[in-house]
Amino acid sequence: MSCYHLSRLLFDLKTNESCVKRALSDFESVMGEYDLSDDEKAVLRAGDPRKLRQLGVHGMLCLYIKRLHPEFRDNIYWKQK
Repeated sequence: MSCYHLSRLLFDLKTNESCVKRALSDFESVMGEYDLSDDEKAVLRAGDPRKLRQLGVHGMLCLYIKRLHPEFRDNIYWKQK
């Protein structure tokens, strides 16, 4: 299991607003665009940055899963690139 595709998805959530919008409406479809294992998909669905870190994703990228959660969506942090 490589964390490249997992990290790539999180990086796209960081830098690509189109990816974020698509993920908000159909995250399963977006995950299908990346070569992810079932375990990686389960961790992404859970939305827990700590679990992503355990899979080898850089700590700063792990946070971008929170962009998909309503209570974090309008945070000023996401506008900083």
